[in-house]
Amino acid sequence: MVVFAGHAMTAKLRGQSKTVTYVIRASQAFLRESLAAMKRSARGAGSLLRAVGCAGITGVVLTAFFDVQAQEATSIVAESNAIDLLMPREIIIGGFSAPPSTVPGAPPGGQFVKFLFPSALAANGPDIYLADAGQRLLLRIDGVTRSVTRLRELPGSPGTRLKTGPDGSVYVVSPGRREVERIARDGRRLAVFGAKFEILQPADVVVEQTLNRVWIADAAGGVFAFHPSGRLSEPLAGRGDGFADENSGATVLSAGRERVAGIDPRCRCIVEFSQSGVAIGRYGEGQLTYPVDLAIDLHGRTWVLDRADHRLKVFANGNLIASISTAQLGLTDITALAFDGHLAYIADGPGGRVGVFTILQPRR
Repeated sequence: MVVFAGHAMTAKLRGQSKTVTYVIRASQAFLRESLAAMKRSARGAGSLLRAVGCAGITGVVLTAFFDVQAQEATSIVAESNAIDLLMPREIIIGGFSAPPSTVPGAPPGGQFVKFLFPSALAANGPDIYLADAGQRLLLRIDGVTRSVTRLRELPGSPGTRLKTGPDGSVYVVSPGRREVERIARDGRRLAVFGAKFEILQPADVVVEQTLNRVWIADAAGGVFAFHPSGRLSEPLAGRGDGFADENSGATVLSAGRERVAGIDPRCRCIVEFSQSGVAIGRYGEGQLTYPVDLAIDLHGRTWVLDRADHRLKVFANGNLIASISTAQLGLTDITALAFDGHLAYIADGPGGRVGVFTILQPRR
């Protein structure tokens, strides 16, 4: 049964054990369109029920109150139109191959290399690094010529992570390996990072931008700092043996200008660290279900990929300000994201492509 009362609508989906209430400031026509979208988005008893706002309609505030199975508390998610935060630029599905080179701009001359399943991304200036799980390859996309260079083979199991350094090199975390490799843009190994007795299994890596130290997160939640040469500097978060302590821990990392943010799987939330590794903030508890990736933009906003509902959730000053669906981005799914300056690179694994967007400034 659906009841319209002014600009509010309450709906109980037939056959579902959950009740979803939507409060929409919009015209009656938009209410009818949203109801149709809500019915299409129903997944089944006990699953997340949601409505996706119609693309192209701006200025609409849609607030959904929903229940999720095994969660007693009700969460409030702010639905935001993607055009308020991102502007589409292009879609990359591959490129003509080029041999390894130490400088950008090498002309393509080989066969076309089509992406199969982009699963990890990193970007810095003219270089876009991509882990293609479908081909089990580490690829570099030349931002000048759009050529694609095969750098090396990768393990077939999931879990590869990529991050770039200030010199254009790429740090590679490979599943099953107890060390992190730093690789030049032509594929040469430059350094290896690891600590046999401290790091059990590297889960992610990032270069902290103020002290230029390499941070490595362990799969158990500990975080360690390394000198750029590969020498262990000190444990930052955790007990110092690879495990998180009772206060802080992280398995996925992202660096901003003045801070580092990480995903703590124990609370399914975001933990912020100072440049020295001290935990200085925590947010997102109850608003994230299965966070798997994150990035910090130039405006200090933290973008989190939530695998549970396949959305990008944006936080500013610890507050959830937007939740963007894959449909709003014109993508099939989101498997990874990487930011470089004002550009956002979003991997669509099932679609075999990478979407490139301009990150828009916050509205005053």
